[in-house]
Amino acid sequence: MKVIVTGSLGNISQPLTEILIARGHAVTVVSSDAKKQAAIATLGATPAIGSISDVVFLTNTFKGADAVYAMIPLSFTEPDLGEYLHRMAQNYASALKAAGTKRIVLLSGWAADLVKGENV
Repeated sequence: MKVIVTGSLGNISQPLTEILIARGHAVTVVSSDAKKQAAIATLGATPAIGSISDVVFLTNTFKGADAVYAMIPLSFTEPDLGEYLHRMAQNYASALKAAGTKRIVLLSGWAADLVKGENV
């Protein structure tokens, strides 16, 4: 399977990436930090450097994926955390719909309720 993992090399995303690669999946890891490109490649994954606030980047990255693990990181610099979480959830929903992704795992205890009625 071709799997996209967001969350860069975080506490969940890195171990998930390692497990998926060990099981023979082709994994692309999304990171906003270009300095992590080499570390992602060292794991055997393909780095995709960009921001989850960029729907076009997400859509292009998700195209052709069999599954996407989408997480919304907390931002302590946003003045309205709820609005930020809602906006990022909507970005994912838009990109996943446009890319035609069928298998999705969204990690966000904060924003999961903000996409009620969405059919992704």
